[in-house]
Amino acid sequence: MSNVVLDYRVSEFDTQQQADDYDVWFRQKVEEGLKCKTFHTHDEVMERLRQRRENTYTQIERLL
Repeated sequence: MSNVVLDYRVSEFDTQQQADDYDVWFRQKVEEGLKCKTFHTHDEVMERLRQRRENTYTQIERLL
């Protein structure tokens, strides 16, 4: 791993070290996800998010 400065037109990271650290982190998250036994459909996730958004709006309205 090195601190070589990367070209901003080619990489979203400033240094090779940052890119390598992100790669390790990302691969770890993917492995954790693959081990997860819980499965949710797209519709289930979208419904959960809709409910959370609605609850948040309700809480904000109470504060106003």
